[in-house]
Amino acid sequence: MQKQFRKGSKLQMYESHKAANRQMEVVEWLKWYRFAVNDILSEKKVIVGTGYVDVLQANFYSAIHAAYYGPVIESIDLLPDRFEAEERSLYETPEVLHLVSGRDLFGMVCLVNDTPRLSFVCNKKLTPTSDYLGISQPIENASNRMNSDVLNDQIPELQTENIISDESDAYRDLELHVSGRVVAVATRVPPKGYRDGIQHKNAQDHIHVFLTSDEDPVHTGEGFSKDSLLDGAVGLRIPLGVISGLRTTPEEGSCFVYNSSGAKTHVIVKHRTFLVKHMHWYQLGDKVSVCECRSTRAQLPPSKFWLFEPRCGMHDVGGWYIETFGKDKKGRTVLRQRHWDGFDASEPFDKRLHPAMYLLALAYRTLDLEDAKKRKWRVRDIVEVPLSKILGWCKKLV
Repeated sequence: MQKQFRKGSKLQMYESHKAANRQMEVVEWLKWYRFAVNDILSEKKVIVGTGYVDVLQANFYSAIHAAYYGPVIESIDLLPDRFEAEERSLYETPEVLHLVSGRDLFGMVCLVNDTPRLSFVCNKKLTPTSDYLGISQPIENASNRMNSDVLNDQIPELQTENIISDESDAYRDLELHVSGRVVAVATRVPPKGYRDGIQHKNAQDHIHVFLTSDEDPVHTGEGFSKDSLLDGAVGLRIPLGVISGLRTTPEEGSCFVYNSSGAKTHVIVKHRTFLVKHMHWYQLGDKVSVCECRSTRAQLPPSKFWLFEPRCGMHDVGGWYIETFGKDKKGRTVLRQRHWDGFDASEPFDKRLHPAMYLLALAYRTLDLEDAKKRKWRVRDIVEVPLSKILGWCKKLV
């Protein structure tokens, strides 16, 4: 079965949940700027003059539109080579990340226990995938090939008895939604401090990622067999791999990615520069490792200071800027779009990870950062309450 590319089609877009949005805040001195931007964006006239002022005005209007709306998403089969994953600002929403290009919301990463609704015309529910994961069963049931010696030594069985904090979402299962479909699911296994009565200092957490598809998940080409890509698949779940140690490694360190055969294929490098967090994915095995995905998370001021109004009141704290790379015909590393609803078999020797691996890892990284922030708040609350009582008691004595 050959999957046809639908050139010229566009990804189905989600609409922002305006009813659930918080009221946008803006500082007084910035209101005039936002009003001016809205006037420019709503301006329908075309500048036809050829004078210096006319050309300057046309270029300025064009620049404002490009900065506000971003590039047009043209293909239904490919993710943009550059886009953003906006983090949630309200912990009550299950939508951990919004995948956006400019103002267009084309996907999201959600907690699986909640079923978000599409808000475009079809208005149908997204299919929950908690049944796909089989959380109460060991991961071996999903794929026999995941039982290789490498995984047996480093990846524990998926069990519900692991100690998980009820207040943290960092170990909840996640779904990746793109264009109204559930593309992939992931579940995270906490590290085991003790195993066989022995404490292991290098115990790691493990993220198991599965591709889900209602159709043929492989974009096939002539003379290509897809059996190698689908080996180990059970039902509609195709094991993509395991990310080991994303949470338990240091803030500036590295963790590894294993494929469905248990082979170590990629390294994820976490590091920081001034006010910016980075995550880079590199292939292993070559003499010179080339970055195939780069994501950055800049520290931003509160949204009331932003020049443009936030797209969504529940995701107005910034997020990750994601770039994916590939090789051109001359072997040079260039920005490259990626298939999101299956594998691209046009390049059978391409060892790049499926984009779901990047996005679900970023979602868990976001949840880890949220969890660290909550712990700081709890420590502050514990310290502030007795300290305020002591200060009040001292004031009474004085």
